[in-house]
Amino acid sequence: MLSKREIKKRLEDIYSQIPSFDCKHCHQCEGPIVWFEPEEIMIRDYLKKHNMKYLKWSKEQFERNKNKCPYLKKGRCSIYEVRPIVCRLQGVVPDLPCKHNKNVMMSKEDIVKVKKEMDDLLRAMDAVGLIYSTKKYL
Repeated sequence: MLSKREIKKRLEDIYSQIPSFDCKHCHQCEGPIVWFEPEEIMIRDYLKKHNMKYLKWSKEQFERNKNKCPYLKKGRCSIYEVRPIVCRLQGVVPDLPCKHNKNVMMSKEDIVKVKKEMDDLLRAMDAVGLIYSTKKYL
């Protein structure tokens, strides 16, 4: 079993390979998000440390909130420091485009490398197939 320290280090190594760009905070990429077991551990720790609630919304709650992420508060991500890989990849991979970013994109080789490292981490945690979400699935 990996320690939280090792999980955090490996996630930081993976995340450091993902380029950033000047986000315009239009929130068109927001909505129900998913994440993996190592991110779940980091998110739960972050929420506990900051006295925040773990959120899951129903389909109706998402509709009432225009499909925005429940962790979006006052136009900003309230868990930005521990945001999942899907949020970090938004706008820098072809499958998750952003209309505000056309210049900073990951190469196919870099995408494959990041995916392999995340898969390796999931295997090391015996967490392949465990997926978490901000949306309640009934």
